[in-house]
Amino acid sequence: MIRGRKDSRGNGSGRGIRAALAGAALALVAVPFAASAAFAHDSLVSATPAPDTTTGSVDSVVLQFNNSPLGLEEGNLVQVIGPDGKYYETSCPTLSATQVTTPVKLGPAGKYEVEWRVVSSDGHPVADRFTFTYTGEPAPGVRSKTPHCGKAAPTGSGASASEPAGGERLAETKGTGNGLWIGAGVGGAAVLVVGLGAWVILRKPRAGR
Repeated sequence: MIRGRKDSRGNGSGRGIRAALAGAALALVAVPFAASAAFAHDSLVSATPAPDTTTGSVDSVVLQFNNSPLGLEEGNLVQVIGPDGKYYETSCPTLSATQVTTPVKLGPAGKYEVEWRVVSSDGHPVADRFTFTYTGEPAPGVRSKTPHCGKAAPTGSGASASEPAGGERLAETKGTGNGLWIGAGVGGAAVLVVGLGAWVILRKPRAGR
């Protein structure tokens, strides 16, 4: 009878260990899925002018994304800042499928910085910036010390950029990279917790010893 009770408890302990190990395996499988979800944010595929290039003629900045950003009002913003610190976009950007286009009239030759933010197709704002060098002649047109668009920033629980209202410049926020590390961190924490539980079960002395 005593042996039977020991076996019963031993089997229970074995089942607990197997359950803990199964949970750890499940957590490990969940890590890549969490990382994949983070990569759901839209990303910039190409731009015209291309980053870190030199050009002598520019009448618009065209951003090509891998998916179609959401066409939320004032949610998609592009700012083109010249070497004199002024803004050279002449109107708000337009969205056509996967392209965001902003008309510009550039001023003096020099390095221009493009700061952009779009509302990703998954609903999260993503933003970044790049530069190009302009060697052409100044075009007659509108230029401003404040952005031409951007009265409000879209809301979202994911990666976000600062409001450009009042002349503030868009913050550099690479949502995909941040999301990846968050997803991997959550998955890693789950593995650690389940693994600790398995260790506690293995360390627990069996009754009758």
